[in-house]
Amino acid sequence: MPSNHRGRTRIRGVAMWLLLLELRTPLITLIITYSISVLGLVLIPGMTSEGTAYHLSFLDAFYVVSYTATTIGFGETPHPFTSEQKLWMLVVMYSTVISWLYAIGSVLSVISDPAFRRLCAHQRVVNRITSRKLPFWIVCGFGGAGSQLIRFLDQSNIRCVMIDSNQARADVAKLSDLTYELDILVGDVAEPQTLVDAGVQSALCRGVLALTDQDQVNLTVATNTRILAPRVPVYARSGTDANTRNLRSFDTEVVIDPFRVAARSVTQLIRKPCAFALYHELVDPDLNHIDVVEMPAEGHWVICADGRLADTVVEAFQRDEIPFCLVSNQAPKDKSSVTWVQGLGTETRTLRAADIAHAAGILAGTNDDGDNLSILLTAQAENTQLITIARRNKPTSEPVFGHGHFTYVLREGRMIAQEMYARITTPVLHQFLGQLEVMPEALVQGIIQKLYARLGDQRPELSHFDLVVDSQNAPGVLPFFHTARAPKLGDLLIDPGFGYPTMPLICLLLVRLNGDLVPFPGDGLLLAEGDRLLFWGAMGSHHRLQFLAQREDLFEAVLAERHRVHSR
Repeated sequence: MPSNHRGRTRIRGVAMWLLLLELRTPLITLIITYSISVLGLVLIPGMTSEGTAYHLSFLDAFYVVSYTATTIGFGETPHPFTSEQKLWMLVVMYSTVISWLYAIGSVLSVISDPAFRRLCAHQRVVNRITSRKLPFWIVCGFGGAGSQLIRFLDQSNIRCVMIDSNQARADVAKLSDLTYELDILVGDVAEPQTLVDAGVQSALCRGVLALTDQDQVNLTVATNTRILAPRVPVYARSGTDANTRNLRSFDTEVVIDPFRVAARSVTQLIRKPCAFALYHELVDPDLNHIDVVEMPAEGHWVICADGRLADTVVEAFQRDEIPFCLVSNQAPKDKSSVTWVQGLGTETRTLRAADIAHAAGILAGTNDDGDNLSILLTAQAENTQLITIARRNKPTSEPVFGHGHFTYVLREGRMIAQEMYARITTPVLHQFLGQLEVMPEALVQGIIQKLYARLGDQRPELSHFDLVVDSQNAPGVLPFFHTARAPKLGDLLIDPGFGYPTMPLICLLLVRLNGDLVPFPGDGLLLAEGDRLLFWGAMGSHHRLQFLAQREDLFEAVLAERHRVHSR
């Protein structure tokens, strides 16, 4: 595109300008030295072997000065030099060699200059981006969320371009263990030209992910993208309700508030542990199994938190009618409706004032990782049966929290990455997660048990995938529509192998072509062309299902087996 071409020309022009600016004085020095040296050789007369005087031409003089200055030294030509010429050549030798050393030193100084090297590296990255042949996403910010999301997307073979203003984080990003070379731009992501250099106007750009820890920067990225490339979707992190409303006012596609995600996760764990386990298995590519936490039937919760996390969690607990006691240095907004103990929670007396001995669980959600660990260890000393939820603020604290054996750890970056990963890789999954929030816990528990029944004694790693019933993805199924053997959902789940066993899969959601949603559809539901299905089950089972959907002869055999079984 023309704008990209102008961007590349601008970068090359700046690099060349910096080089020429630093070499201006050395080049002038070389030109003057060469000019005086050549002029002197032309003016000083020489002597032939016959004793006839002569003058060197400018070409001959330049030739002699050139091989003398470069220390090659071909000798005296075209005749042996006179004493005057030899004296002048001594001046030429020292002056030109010194001038060349000065020029070479200036070149090395420019090349080794960090600013010039960063500019050249930036140019190389921009050139690689413009020569890309595969789609990519632009990730703004390589913090906890950015690094996790890039790794998650790599597992789904989705490429990224990363932008960060911090050189140290960019150096860490270069060490990322990915299946491809990550393109990294170091620059101010709030500058429109940085987005242009990253390829936001490229036809291969699939979206921009604004994941910095500054709301104003994320807002600027969203507005710049909306103007520079209106077709490109923007997924943004937002730390306040005001910023969320601002982002949504100009139709930002996805806005993730980590504090509200954290509050929703905590209440879901308490009220719907099965839905919580299913949700995290689906959105986290590193979690390939499902573990349901047994929650105590009674008891209150102790919330040790300050700031916005305390506000959002208190709001969520009140909405879901979960009994709690808030331990905080800051008084709650509505003291009359909240049981509040003033303090941090790191001291035994404060926790005892919150009746920690009879509590069901505790949430340590302060802004300091050391305080959160102290709160949980002190609470466990008072009540060994507590459900423990910890907030981890810094990624560098992961070794401690990972070995703390806590029930659940709130990792802000990972929560944001999970939410965005679910929307990017499988859009129908996001639709299902919206349905999951309002489903009865008993229904979700029944679905998990149904999958375990199909798995039998095996406990393989789990995965999810979607399938569209159309001519491209299921050509073997389409011929049987509008026939007496109209295919049903359960027909897709029959393995065409020996004995026609049921595949270790269940369907979580069916989306009709008209947009109707059918969560947890039964196996007897009739399929229709254009249906999009979300399956969940044993990893690798999708190969068998896709193989069945591609082969008309195999699917016909499955339908014949179903008819034979039902006609008995």
